[in-house]
This record gives sequence, structure tokens and C-alpha cells, in this order.
Amino acid sequence: MKLLIVVILSTLLYQAEPSKKKEVYICNSPNGKRFHYKENCEGLQNCTHKIEKITLKEARKAGKKRCGYER
Repeated sequence: MKLLIVVILSTLLYQAEPSKKKEVYICNSPNGKRFHYKENCEGLQNCTHKIEKITLKEARKAGKKRCGYER
């Protein structure tokens, strides 16, 4: 019985916690293919367009792959 109460309380607390959206950085250029976890990533140094912060989900939906410098 105690286990059931613990499971129920844990579930309720987990659901009440605000979801954290993982944000990443991209070079907003027509040829940009990668996303970066750090704004100062070495892979963004040559970006001549605007660097934007978007969610990881949006980056993956746009076909972006993780930067090789951050592996």
C-alpha cells in the first residue's frame, strides 16, 4: 500500500514540474545544416548570418544535425 502511495505521489509531482525545453543555436543561413548547444561553439565562428536560438525539437524538424565539435 505504501508503495502505491509513493508511486502516485511521484507521478503527480513529475507531472506538476514544468517541462524544460532544450534550446540550441543555429546559423540562420540557407546552407546551415547543424545545431549547436553552445552559442560560442567553434562551429558557429564562420556564420555570416544571424545566430538564432530555437528549440531542439524545431532544429530536428528542420533537418538539422548536431555539430561535430560538440560530440
